[in-house]
Amino acid sequence: MKIKTDQRIREIDIKVAGTPAGVLERKAQFEFTYHSDAPITVAASMPLETRFYQHGALFPIFEMNIPEGFIRHRITEKLRKHIQVDDMLFLALQGNSGIGCITYETQGIEQESVTAENLSEILSWEGGTDLFEELVNKYLLQSSISGIQPKVMVPEATEVTEKGAFILPSLIVKSGDEEYPQLAINEYICMELAKACQIETPEFWLSDNQQLFVMRRFDLKADGSCRAMEDMAVMQGKSTNDKYQSSYETISKVLDFYSSEAKADNETLFKMLVHSCMVGNGDAHLKNYAMLYDDIDDMRLSPLYDVVNTQIYNPADILALNLCKSKTFPNRKRIIDFGKSIGVRKCEMMVDEMADQIRDGLEKLEDYTESMDSDIKAIILENIYRSTTRTAIKVRSARKYTKHS
Repeated sequence: MKIKTDQRIREIDIKVAGTPAGVLERKAQFEFTYHSDAPITVAASMPLETRFYQHGALFPIFEMNIPEGFIRHRITEKLRKHIQVDDMLFLALQGNSGIGCITYETQGIEQESVTAENLSEILSWEGGTDLFEELVNKYLLQSSISGIQPKVMVPEATEVTEKGAFILPSLIVKSGDEEYPQLAINEYICMELAKACQIETPEFWLSDNQQLFVMRRFDLKADGSCRAMEDMAVMQGKSTNDKYQSSYETISKVLDFYSSEAKADNETLFKMLVHSCMVGNGDAHLKNYAMLYDDIDDMRLSPLYDVVNTQIYNPADILALNLCKSKTFPNRKRIIDFGKSIGVRKCEMMVDEMADQIRDGLEKLEDYTESMDSDIKAIILENIYRSTTRTAIKVRSARKYTKHS
C-alpha cells in the first residue's frame, strides 16, 4: 500500500463487486450518495430507492471491517506521524481486500502487488523468528479486519498465481497474546467440535507448533470473485460498539425477514448457539454471525466462525447476547425454550445428539486438549452437563479431567 498524501481522507469512491456505486464523504456528518446509474445496493438497509444517506457516525456497512484492537493499534502506531488516522483512512487502506464485496478507491492511496505465502510453509514454520510478527509487518496495511485478537490477512500462493498480480488476501492468520494464551489451539478445538456437530465451517488449520490458527475466507469463491457479506451488527443497523446490545431472538427475527431459507437458517442458528454454550463461548456477539449473498434476494446465514472457549480466561464469563432475557449460560430448559420459540423442531433430540457428538469429538482431540495449560475438556464437559440438565447448576471451578474421572 502506497500513501501519497498527508491530507486527511474526506472522500472515497465506493464500488460493489467492482461496479461503481457511489461516494462516501466525511463532512459535519458522514454522507453517502448513490450514483444515478448505480445498479446495486451497498447494503440491505440502504436501498437504491433512497439516493442520499446521512449519519452521525460511519454507516454500519462501512464500519464492518474496521479493526478494533491489535491491528488498529499497530496501524495507528505506524502511520500517525504521517497522516490523520481515523475511520476514513482505515477504509482507504482496505481498498479491495476487505471481507465482502465493497471496495474503496481513494485519491492518494494506491494498492500495490504483493507476494503471496504458501499455506504449508505457514503451518510447518520452524524458523528462528516469530512468523506471526513477520506476517503482520509484511501485510499490516492490507489487513482491515474486525476483531480485537491478534490476526492478519495474508495472500495465499497458488499454482495459477501470476507474478506481479494483485492477489486478494484469502487467509486469516490468528495468534494469541499474554492476556489470551493458547488462543490458536483453543479456537482449533472449538471449531473441530463444530464440525463434529455437522455445523458448516470455513476451512481451517492449526500450525504444527500450535501457535497459529489459520482460516480460509468464506466470502471468496474458487474463481477469486467475492460474495457480499453483512454481519448481524450491520443487519440490525448497529455500531460495532453495540455488538453486545442485542439478543439471539433478534438474530432469529433478522433471519425471518432476510433469509431466503429462514427455517433452515433458524435451525442452524440454534445449533450454533447450542454449540457455543457447550464449548463455553461467551463471545458470540453480533459481529460473529453474518449473512452471505450473491443476490440480495437470496441471503443465507454464513458458516460458523470466531468461536473460542472464553471461560478459560474468565471462569465467570456470560453470554455475549441475551437469551430468553438473560446472559447467564443456559440450562437445558432455556435452550429448548429458545429453540421452540424460533420454530425449530425436535430441539430436545438435537441437544442430546450434539452433546454426544461433542463428547466423542473431545475424545478424538485428546492430544490437543491435554497439551493446553487450562483444562478445556473439564470446562466443556461441565457446560454439556449444564446444557442437558433441566434445572440450573451452581457454577464451580473446573476440576482436572482424567480418563478415570
